[in-house]
Amino acid sequence: MSISICVPGISGKMGMEIAKLVSLDNANITLSSGVVRDVNKISQNLSNFEQNFEQQIITQDLSRAILNCDVCVDFTRPEYSMKIIDECIRHNRKLIIGTTGFSDSQIKEIELASKEISILKSSNMSIGINLCLKLVEKMTSSIGDNSDIDIIEHHHKHKVDMPSGTSLAFEDVIKNNLSNLKDINHHCLRVGNVVGDHMVKFTLENESIEINHKSFDRKIFAEGAILASKWIAKKNKGLYTMSDALSL
Repeated sequence: MSISICVPGISGKMGMEIAKLVSLDNANITLSSGVVRDVNKISQNLSNFEQNFEQQIITQDLSRAILNCDVCVDFTRPEYSMKIIDECIRHNRKLIIGTTGFSDSQIKEIELASKEISILKSSNMSIGINLCLKLVEKMTSSIGDNSDIDIIEHHHKHKVDMPSGTSLAFEDVIKNNLSNLKDINHHCLRVGNVVGDHMVKFTLENESIEINHKSFDRKIFAEGAILASKWIAKKNKGLYTMSDALSL
């Protein structure tokens, strides 16, 4: 079964990466629509792809774009994500959310929306990061109560949210596996062109253990989004994570 996807913000870095990967996997997934602010501005960039996309799939009309897809893949901004959710509910379409920086009230809206449609939300679509989350969960259960715990991250200078959504995901896993609540220290760097480096450090009295993940290419997040799209296409309404898609 071929799955058609819509990519809001297709002119952005992640949107472009997803579109490129889709162009290499025509047997299983196709790009049905991409949403941009200015169609004339993006058309030249799309022509640089090895495979030329049909002009009519690029649109400024979010509602029409989502109507034409099976799964919508969102890596935009929180405010626009809420509009995307409304349109996915309206047209009964499945949704992948890779956007980060949501407020508590927006997260509650996403949870409510998942009672209407299938949503997979992950602050990091990387397979490696999701394996690290499982390792951090086990480490916290074993020594978390007796350790100082620090989360250290380095991202490119244009990244807006701080701490990153991935760092907050590590914090959630840690807090959910501690017997007693404690402060988790965040250390954030926003310099250079780093895609994303994360470390969780557990410090005991005479030793420390570090769980590291380094992202070398933004493509890993697009690969995870494609995997998630194929997985959620078969799921009923509900709120899912990458751990569900990876059966971790």
